[in-house]
Amino acid sequence: MLPLILVTGGTGLLGNNIIRKLLEDGRRVRALVRSTADGRPFENLDVEIVQGELSDPSALAAAAKGCSAVIHAAAMIHLGWEKQSESHEVNVVGTSNLAKVCIDVGARLVYVSTVNTLNAATAVDQPLDESNQGGVPLAECAYVVSKTNAERAVLEMVENDGLNAVIVKPGFMLGPYDWKPSSGRMMLEVAKAPLVAAPPGGCSVCDVRDVSAGAVAAIEKGQPGESFILAGENISYADFWRKLRQVAGKSTFVYRLKPRVQLLGKAIDAFRKVIPIREGDVNGASIQLGCLFHCYDSSKARQQLGYANRPLDETLECSWEWLAEHHLRSRK
Repeated sequence: MLPLILVTGGTGLLGNNIIRKLLEDGRRVRALVRSTADGRPFENLDVEIVQGELSDPSALAAAAKGCSAVIHAAAMIHLGWEKQSESHEVNVVGTSNLAKVCIDVGARLVYVSTVNTLNAATAVDQPLDESNQGGVPLAECAYVVSKTNAERAVLEMVENDGLNAVIVKPGFMLGPYDWKPSSGRMMLEVAKAPLVAAPPGGCSVCDVRDVSAGAVAAIEKGQPGESFILAGENISYADFWRKLRQVAGKSTFVYRLKPRVQLLGKAIDAFRKVIPIREGDVNGASIQLGCLFHCYDSSKARQQLGYANRPLDETLECSWEWLAEHHLRSRK
């Protein structure tokens, strides 16, 4: 009988694509989900679904029983100053709970982190690798801090407790099966907006299907404690958003904001200190992050995991078609 693989975050963009890649490879898959309310991500998939929380070690132990490997793709993503405590509980404590279970059952852990635990590059054409030499530190928002601390927890358990784990660090992912949507929401908003102003930074755009293949390869490749960047095409936000608009059949005019837009972020933060309103998607932390170049080099993953990127235009076309079908046409 083929080994059983546990995947967390199976309703999310990456987790769902990882499950599909595993099934495509003929693997047996078990998915740990918080809720079974939305069955769309698993429709017509031969996957065992178990319900549980990362905060519940007994539920995690039951979910991991009999599994040879665990791919931990679940995470809380909040690019703001708030929700530090909640992010810590999910991303750090939850990951530690799952890692301890992996030690107990002897399972290999593939921990899905993020390139946001690394510094940012100084320019699009100056990407950083896993050594994290140089660059610019990121804003210490809830997501960055919690994912960085989760990585440290995993590496400490590799060093001290015999955890068999590798870490993969995806870039900005787009692709099909974005049910919520997550990163696809940005694509929809950029495509629908009458006028678009892009932040002055940039990012590394990758296809979620390629990242899924890299994560699956890490089940068997890579020494315990190793990290692999799974990024893609390094591009400015302005050029990226022009491509998004083109795929959506909209005007490709995109205004590139100046770095001084960070003053707006500081003003928003100052205003919220006077009037305590809810922190939105546009906040001081997210604006700071948008002014940086999140550009990375995936050479190590290409050499050791067989990681490969399909053309960006192919990713954007597939993403737009899927999003339009499931989040635009379905509403009519």
